[in-house]
Amino acid sequence: MSEPSLRDTFGDFLVEKGHKNKNIVVLDADLSLSTKTFKFAKTFPNRFFNMGIAEQNMVGTALGFSISGKTPIVSGFSIFTTGRAWEFIRFACHDNLNLKIITTHSGFVGEDGSTHNALEDLSLMATLPNLNVLVPSDNVELVRILEYSFNTKGPFYIRLPRGSFPKIHNDNYNFIIGEPDILKDGADICLIGTGYGSILAINSAPAIEKKLKISIKVINLPSIKPINDKSLLNEVYNVKGIVVIEEHNIYCGFGSIIARIISENYPKPMRFIGINNSFGQSGKRETLLDAYNINQREILEQIKKIIT
Repeated sequence: MSEPSLRDTFGDFLVEKGHKNKNIVVLDADLSLSTKTFKFAKTFPNRFFNMGIAEQNMVGTALGFSISGKTPIVSGFSIFTTGRAWEFIRFACHDNLNLKIITTHSGFVGEDGSTHNALEDLSLMATLPNLNVLVPSDNVELVRILEYSFNTKGPFYIRLPRGSFPKIHNDNYNFIIGEPDILKDGADICLIGTGYGSILAINSAPAIEKKLKISIKVINLPSIKPINDKSLLNEVYNVKGIVVIEEHNIYCGFGSIIARIISENYPKPMRFIGINNSFGQSGKRETLLDAYNINQREILEQIKKIIT
């Protein structure tokens, strides 16, 4: 049986938490059927606010809710929420308000149109002080991330895909913010992924190990910000090189953050897999991932560049 989409899991989680915490309010930008916040709206109609296609108004209203002691959950498509309302999100971070921004349709979104792809949002969000930026790689990790963010004061940005991701964590997985999640140990090359990048890394490692006769370590890093530098450095200290994988632009993206940490402490060869400073096209997500070389073949080629 296939996994439910992460946005469905998010919608169900909202309803569960809504019963337990009457201070939770949810705001959406006329996309509740897509973001799955309609589930909360049906159960708690007086605590749900459809702000229309007006992301700045939505986040501005959420600031007021937060200042008034409510726990606002802001939802919408990743590119529009972060792009259109960035200045208002900055206000929330400036005052360290208790605001949870949980968006869907990140990365390649399929055939909705090239403008809907969210390939720049991590760059926009990671630059903001006080903001926790988190990217789950499956439903198990998503629930742990949501639990943590709802129980922790402060601003959060949580980035979800449109569809489903295969399960790569056991049910006893323990999320610790900032800490690397070791999916597989290895001695030669380290693959570091976030979101879908982690899925691609762990699924590609065995075949590449067999082909190249090497040992590969795989790290999932759901916490784009903050990152426990010391923990990450301890995990990569002995490997010969690192490949970072993200469904996002590599220019000023997740890999750039990792490169700064590594270069300042234990410089070693690094390669980066993602969208190479371009906009995404419209089309089936699987086709686009392959067209932009976010695949096992590219991981193999980048590792070859390190070891030869």
